[in-house]
Amino acid sequence: MSKPNEVTLDEALAIAQKHHQAGNLTLADRTYRDIINVLPEEFTSLHFLGVIAYQQGNPNEGAEFMARAVAVREDNPETWNIYAVLLDQIGKSEEALEKWAKALELRPDFPEALSNMGNCYWRLGRYEEGEKACRRATEIKPDYADPYINLGNALMSQDKNDEAIASWEKALELNPRHHKAFINIGNLLRDMGRINESEEYCRKALELVPNSPEALLNLANALRDQGNFEEAEKTYRQATSVKPNYVEAHNNHAIVLMDLLRFDEAITAARYAIAFNPKYANAYSNLAIALREVGQLKEAEETARKSLALNPDSAEARIDLADILFLHDNLDEAETLFNDAMEMVPDNPRLYLKLSNVLERANRIDEALEAINKAVELNPEMPEAYHRQAMICMMGNRIQQALDSLDKALELKPKYPAALATKSEILQTHGDMEGAKKAASEALSMSDKIPFVYFTLGKVKKFTEDDEDFIKMKQVAENALSFGKAQATSLHFALFKAYQDVGDYDKAFEHLKTGNDLKFSAVPFDRDAQQNSFNKTKEVYSKEFIDSFKGKGSDSDVPIFIVGMPRSGTTLTEQIISSHPEVFGAGELHYLAEVEKELGFINHDNCKALGDRYVELTRNIDKDSKTAHKITDKMPGNYMRLGQILATLPNAKIIHCRRNPVDTCLSCYKQLFSRGHYWSYNLDAMAEHYGLYHDMMNYWRENFGDRFIDIDYEETVSDFENQARRLLDFVEMEWDDACLTPHKTKRSILTASKGQVRKPIYKSSVEAWRRYEKQLEPLAEALKPYM
Repeated sequence: MSKPNEVTLDEALAIAQKHHQAGNLTLADRTYRDIINVLPEEFTSLHFLGVIAYQQGNPNEGAEFMARAVAVREDNPETWNIYAVLLDQIGKSEEALEKWAKALELRPDFPEALSNMGNCYWRLGRYEEGEKACRRATEIKPDYADPYINLGNALMSQDKNDEAIASWEKALELNPRHHKAFINIGNLLRDMGRINESEEYCRKALELVPNSPEALLNLANALRDQGNFEEAEKTYRQATSVKPNYVEAHNNHAIVLMDLLRFDEAITAARYAIAFNPKYANAYSNLAIALREVGQLKEAEETARKSLALNPDSAEARIDLADILFLHDNLDEAETLFNDAMEMVPDNPRLYLKLSNVLERANRIDEALEAINKAVELNPEMPEAYHRQAMICMMGNRIQQALDSLDKALELKPKYPAALATKSEILQTHGDMEGAKKAASEALSMSDKIPFVYFTLGKVKKFTEDDEDFIKMKQVAENALSFGKAQATSLHFALFKAYQDVGDYDKAFEHLKTGNDLKFSAVPFDRDAQQNSFNKTKEVYSKEFIDSFKGKGSDSDVPIFIVGMPRSGTTLTEQIISSHPEVFGAGELHYLAEVEKELGFINHDNCKALGDRYVELTRNIDKDSKTAHKITDKMPGNYMRLGQILATLPNAKIIHCRRNPVDTCLSCYKQLFSRGHYWSYNLDAMAEHYGLYHDMMNYWRENFGDRFIDIDYEETVSDFENQARRLLDFVEMEWDDACLTPHKTKRSILTASKGQVRKPIYKSSVEAWRRYEKQLEPLAEALKPYM
């Protein structure tokens, strides 16, 4: 029998090191292990087993080998350095710093240890110590690239952005293939709002390391900020394919899927992120947003609260929760969260973008504009920010500013369907219906699967049976819910309009009901709260209470309030009055609520200030409002605030608009309101609401009937001139013939009637509900007492 081959220790080490140097890590590992099986305290084998474990991504095992190595021999600084790196990787950073200190005690001029130590300090948030260690490394070894990478990180975290970029550029000068430098520069440039440059650096990193998940993530982030959502989505997906447990990539993938209106997929992506890291607060935030969009408000709120609990110092988590609470009408808690968030929002453009969105939803237009302007200032290359700015400006009736912002968004991203749809809406407020139709059609030519664009187009186009847009709309409807409830709702409303255009009223109403049912399922309608609100108003604003303010309110006679149910003719009434050259039509204003919030609930001491402040706000809307003799406010719901108006603005004129109850309710049912009016998406709830409104107006009429007039829509369209003269007499304005042609008055109209009031007076809306008489029979029966 032959004896097994025997080798000396030196020969065995030589074999192991040969395999190691050739990259044959498995064979090298096996040979080193054979050595320590015979010689458990053989230092070189223990050291290199630790190195191989590090190379193979096994830091726990590597740290065990290094601990055994330094126990055998304490005088090797290289071993202490790698031991520290491994400890740092397994989360024992403080212990790692002790090991680096030991390495530097043995070799004070050890640049690798100093660089690694500096990186650890940076991740621990000890930026100045990190900077000091890295600078020392560069002094010792000026041609060594790694310390410049870690130095840049420390500088960036101290907001020394230009110095950080210079440090990373130095690393690239020393090592042009250092992909981490490209990644870092690209990431920081994005944070600095230099998105196009950011994309260039991210792509350079990927040229060097095509499957770097970090480089893919940063490139996707830059693409998303540019508004290139489709390519960003593919790039996030590639990053998670390369690294399936990449939490940040799954989370950001969820965000871009929401940008693409693919909410079901976004929910899945966010859940992936949470599965890999159950304590990742941002993923809970994004999951909450996606759940909100598909109408799962209860789970959305629970998820948003989980996000905030995991990250109590997060402004973003507060904003997301506040947004959901606003949808629940939980205004007090939402307000508290808002105020906290606004104090702590860092210089992150996307946070300001998100904040602006929620502030606008809460009707805090000026604050929303401040937030979005900050986002634009921080990142002037983000088309989404300009689009959001345009939408808020439109809500604030700053139409030209809105168009300017849209032009900038489309300059940055010419293929931007959402911005074109918004442009269509804005052009409609101007009365440019042809321009609006062209913008919506152009949006559809870019993407014919965006539901809300059909909704926008339907406002300015009459469909025919063979219309290509109508045919495509019906195809998109087959999978409407995949876009989320909000988008599906707008598509069904668009289909209602199209089927009505072609005369198929049964099919039209079927889609109208589907759209309303979807919307009603996603809003927090509370019958009891509604009833309590009406009861409370009558209880608080008794005749005795209002009479007690006689002689105490504002002296101004500038305001004209036009109130009533939505869709009852308030816009037409305002258009008639504001056609007078001395009247400024302000549209729907939220100022009565704002002044009450600012100055407190009415009392004898503040009632004059409340009225004067309201007038001040209306005067500052526009250059024309500053000099107008009268200013109209046609917020229909102000019929609930007549008590406040009577006490604080006793010289104001109040006009109550009435219309056939069934026509009014059908018109509300056909309208997809931008916010509020939750009762309007259900016929039973609407009938109940109309009864409460009718009772409220009777209350005001019985007690203060001499302080306002009722004007009926049907009389206005059938006896137009006499009713127009009656209106002008009531508001104490000299007659002007311009009031006979209100459709010619050039002003921006933001309400749902913006299309109708551009036309001459017509009577076709009278008794319009008859075409749906069969479907509306229960509603008509419920409204009989108010006919």
